[in-house]
Amino acid sequence: MDAKMARQGSFGALRLLLASLVIFSHAPQMLDGNMSREPLHLVFGTLSLGSLAVDGFFLISGYLISASFVADPKFYAWKRILRIYPAFVLCYLLCIFFVAPLAGANFNALGPKNWALLVARAAVLKAPQIDSAFVGLPIPALDGSMWTIAYEARCYVLAALLGLCGLYRHRRLLFAIALAVVLANFVFLFPFGKAVVAATRPVWAIFGEPVPAVRLTSAFLCGVVFRVQGMRYHGWIALACVATLAAALSFPALAEVAVMTAGGYVLFWVALQVKWRPMLVLNAEDDISYGVYLYAWPISELTIWYWRDVSLAALVMVTLVGAAVCGAISWRLVEKPALALKGRIPLSRARRDAVPGGELAPP
Repeated sequence: MDAKMARQGSFGALRLLLASLVIFSHAPQMLDGNMSREPLHLVFGTLSLGSLAVDGFFLISGYLISASFVADPKFYAWKRILRIYPAFVLCYLLCIFFVAPLAGANFNALGPKNWALLVARAAVLKAPQIDSAFVGLPIPALDGSMWTIAYEARCYVLAALLGLCGLYRHRRLLFAIALAVVLANFVFLFPFGKAVVAATRPVWAIFGEPVPAVRLTSAFLCGVVFRVQGMRYHGWIALACVATLAAALSFPALAEVAVMTAGGYVLFWVALQVKWRPMLVLNAEDDISYGVYLYAWPISELTIWYWRDVSLAALVMVTLVGAAVCGAISWRLVEKPALALKGRIPLSRARRDAVPGGELAPP
């Protein structure tokens, strides 16, 4: 895919849209403790807007992160650390030392082992967990969105392994691998899928829980394939994919795979072919999407905690505004300065120009 075309795409706007969809999805679940008012699930009875958005994040990540490795494998790991850790660690610390006390957490009940576990969870990009926070709320979690970040980091490692094995130069083999992982999603639909989940428990700490690990890795690999195959995108095919996706969303067995494949085509058609100016400039320079994703959950939880009869509409609006403000602050004070450290890495002008959206790391 032409690097200039990728840089001029609307990946930033799409990521911000996906982060906003997560807010629309989580708000009714956080109020009700169930999916009864979740918008997409209410219509199709399968996926939520949040699940669709996370799959979209991983599709975009696969596309851009694989390109980042190809452009500069030597400093790939350093760039990925700078992109994912600083904002995550700040949000993690705020959740513990600011959000948790406001949510009724009892720090006196935390012993050395509890604090050591909190440090360890931060190191491996897991969500902070203090059991005495938000007691009584339908979903008492400090940041229920953070669970995807560890899977994102694992996909960063996978992208590097694919590159080190030279698979980005072997399109057919890479396609076969991605197809195999996508098909692995169907394993969990059968009775023996439970046995697979149980058998893999000893390696969950390394690879994550099987069902989300296979699902998110599938979406990431689909994004990689869309980039490596150098596909041409046409509006009529995108329209057919929209129809296919709409039909498949009514079937639990097909919904996720349809999002990764047909939905992936639509996503990249929009990103690379739609030239509507607002889509090209929104969130393009100042990428607040990561911060919006990280801070939306604790903002919603605090709102519900102190405003118990808050309406769904009010909760969504408060969260959108608050997450946007926090995302902007995170970008300006943490993420952008951290990314500036990449400028100290000696890259030639030609190699910099070869990175198609390498600055657009997800969540």
